[in-house]
This record gives sequence, structure tokens and C-alpha cells, in this order.
Amino acid sequence: MAPALDSATTAQKTHRYLRLSLVFVVFALLVSVAIETVVVSWEPLAFGWEPLPSISHYFYTPARNVFVGALIAASLALLALSGRNRATILLDIAALFAPLIALVPTGIDAEHPVDGLNCPGAHECVPAVYLDDVRAGVATYAVVVITVVVTLAVIRAKRGITTPGAGVVSIIAITTAVVMAGLAFIPGLNTDFPFNFWPYPPSIHFAVTLIFFGIFAAVPILHSRGPIDETETPPTARQRAVYRWVAGLMIADLLLLLAAFVFREQLGDIPLVLLGEAVALSLFAWFWWVQTFQRWDDANPPSVR
Repeated sequence: MAPALDSATTAQKTHRYLRLSLVFVVFALLVSVAIETVVVSWEPLAFGWEPLPSISHYFYTPARNVFVGALIAASLALLALSGRNRATILLDIAALFAPLIALVPTGIDAEHPVDGLNCPGAHECVPAVYLDDVRAGVATYAVVVITVVVTLAVIRAKRGITTPGAGVVSIIAITTAVVMAGLAFIPGLNTDFPFNFWPYPPSIHFAVTLIFFGIFAAVPILHSRGPIDETETPPTARQRAVYRWVAGLMIADLLLLLAAFVFREQLGDIPLVLLGEAVALSLFAWFWWVQTFQRWDDANPPSVR
């Protein structure tokens, strides 16, 4: 028998492949980290093992381009999948913080140089050679976010469109953009940029990363309690079990990540934060993959309704 033609609409196909692309973005990020961790020299079969303290530290390695590109791509995919229910609103908020993880790097520990970079004092720092790039990225982020929010608000007003959750997401977006610009450029506030907070969170990067992973964890937790949209294909018993497992493991992993951040000095060379972040991303990719096929044939998924 000849294979049947796919009768899915363009909107359905866009929804499917945007969702799949997010899984592959996570995969690309983890692959780049793995390749950089297992150092390969020019000599045949000469491998090493040099894990860094966290995935964010790979910003300072040749994996930087993939790290930054993956987070920007993930942000765009999440925004394109914007929908109407609580889960998709949370993903919109996560999309606001994903670029900041890439644009504002983590600090380098003075005792653990990365790729030849070090800090002059006893505390963590972002090497001076990167600070102009970071400030330029923050300025661009603030201008683009504010422009996008205002543009979409004008479009909705002219067309008489009401989008549930748009107000909350817009307020968070504008507030984040203004606060980030202030911390980077206002004299007095920007003295220690990007370590403006004390004692916790210790840096802007730490704060946005914690928010991002917290929101990521909240989405599987919401779905583990049952369908949250009446139009979606109900999950099978196996899919519900996956969502419950992912939710439970996500909570445990976030607690582990928080403890690892707080006690990172006591952990020494144990890359617990790196492992925790890799596990969190893998769990979300697992959840996202399973849910993509749960909704594969939905005629009216939340993000294209």
C-alpha cells in the first residue's frame, strides 16, 4: 500500500516542528557541552576529561556560539508557541529570561580559571574583556523587548484583540528590560555589574537562571495533574506517568541545583551544578518530546488557536 499523505494543516505542521525543534535545541546544547568536556587533541584517540562547574561556564569556551545560539533559538521557539493557558503563559515568561542567561555570563571562580581566563581578586568576576559585549547585549535586549511589547500592544488595540495573559507577560517583560538596563548603565547601580546583588542571588546570571529553570519545572508539574486545556488530546496512562515522573524528578533536581549553588565552594571540583543543569534540561526535553506526540494530531492546539 502506498503511504497516506499527511493531511495536517500548515498551522499543525508548524506547531509540530516548532515543538520538535525545541527538543533538538536542547540536544545541540548538551552535545556542544559534551564535546567540549571531553577534550580532543590533534593526536589520534587523545581524549581528556575537563568538566567545568556549570553549563553556563561554557560561555568562555569554543562552545560559546552554540550556547548563546541555543538559548536565543529556544526563546524564539517558546514565544512562537505562545498560547492561551497557564502553561504557555509560563513558557512565554521563560522565553524572556532565556536570552539573559546567554547575554549575561556567569562569573569565573578566582581559583578555577577557564580556558586561560582568570580573575584578579579573590571573588568571582566576568573578565573585563567581555564586559563591553555584555553591556551591548543588555542594551539590545532592553530596546528590543520594549519595542516588541509596545508593537504587539498597538496591534492588539487596533484589531480589538484580547489575549489572555498578555498583560502579565508584558508587565514582566518591561520590568525586566528596565531593571536590566538600570543595573548595567545607571551610575552607582552598575558599579559591580553583573554582580549587583548581595549576598543572594550573587549575580544577575544566577537570578535569571534560577527563574528560568523554576518556570521550566513548573510546566511539567502543571501537566502532571491532568489536562489543562479542554481541546487537547488527553494523555494516555503512560504519558501521565511520564509527566508525574518528570515533575517529581524536576523538583528534586531543582533542590539539588539550589544546594549546589549555595555550597559550590565546599564542593570543590565536583561539577554538581553542571550535572544538575544537564539533568534538568534532559528532563524537560523528555517531557516536551512525549507531549509533542500526545498533541501530534490535535486540530486546534493552544498555540495555534
